Amino acid sequence: MSEHHAKPASSIEKICQDSECSERISALNPDQQKLFKTFTYCPYCAEELTFICHSCREQLNSSDYKFCPWCGAQFDDAELKR
Repeated sequence: MSEHHAKPASSIEKICQDSECSERISALNPDQQKLFKTFTYCPYCAEELTFICHSCREQLNSSDYKFCPWCGAQFDDAELKR
């Protein structure tokens, strides 16, 4: 079995790739932002939301990853259970 090296901690973010929507989302209060993380589609433009690594900002195909395939950052277990 291979040995895991310590990687920086990170989190998975769910974003809308439309810059206008991103601005509107960042203006939401903390409770609304928490609710937004549970959405599949953007409530402003109806596009499917994208998972990204908070560290390197690369797009992820799944929120089930334990490590970022691009930068190797380890995702918080709590973050993965949302």
